Amino acid sequence: MKTTFAVNWQYGVATHSGWFRMINEDRSLLRIGSTENGEPYAVAVIADGMGGSGDGEKASDVATEVVRRWLDEQLPSILRRKLIWGKLDNSIERLFYEVNDRLLQIGMDAGNQIGTTLTLLFLLNETYFLCHIGDCRIYKVNYKMHIRQLTRDQSWIYEQIRKGRLSRQQARKHPKRHVLMQCLGYQKNLKLIKRTGFFVPEHLFLLCTDGFYDRLSDTRIERFLREGEKEQQDLQQMSDMLIDRALDKRSNDNISVMLLRSLNASFTFWQRLWHRTKNFQILFPVQWRK
Repeated sequence: MKTTFAVNWQYGVATHSGWFRMINEDRSLLRIGSTENGEPYAVAVIADGMGGSGDGEKASDVATEVVRRWLDEQLPSILRRKLIWGKLDNSIERLFYEVNDRLLQIGMDAGNQIGTTLTLLFLLNETYFLCHIGDCRIYKVNYKMHIRQLTRDQSWIYEQIRKGRLSRQQARKHPKRHVLMQCLGYQKNLKLIKRTGFFVPEHLFLLCTDGFYDRLSDTRIERFLREGEKEQQDLQQMSDMLIDRALDKRSNDNISVMLLRSLNASFTFWQRLWHRTKNFQILFPVQWRK
């Protein structure tokens, strides 16, 4: 992918099957557009199919195809509303359940369950909204290249870390580190993680699958991002470089990364303050809801 600049966004997307996999079951999707008022928006999606439980490639394909149809058929009408955030929240939740129902039906017809993670990030007017299930990650990266994880891994290993039973160093090599507690295609009721907040144009968003962060600690990711900035790499070059660094660590899983940055300063300082004050109560009731 050579073209990494859109009018209002810079982006990069890279993926690799890993050292020992013949099939890449990761899928990603990026949609860039503008509202009828000319406000630029972006939707970034990443999915990691579960090959150990059936056809993971098919599961992630189904997930991204259902999302693509939602982008074409549902999102445009939502963006025409004055207050979009409540409608967006409800519509994206229904979207995740639609993917889940499709996968459950496919698994029932085939007699073999198939599953996938799914993580979606929506950006508009210096505001982000995410919906997530599984163990892909979204990081927000500030201008100093310090990263902050916005998602929470719904995995067995994360629960052990949270409960103090394992350190992060122990978890990195634990044989159960890829066991998921939540994904699409396995159960009717979903525990979706949603989060919302604000960003400014110098912030960078990094979406990735577990094959990437399983091999690179947050500290190493920050260091490589700083190196890329110092070398004035564009986001596609930086995405390719991050994949190479994971491969250097002999990642044996599929690896995918997506980088996305706004180039559009939506607000002046006072407009930004007014926007955040006005939207705070609307947005933050959904933060970390599950």
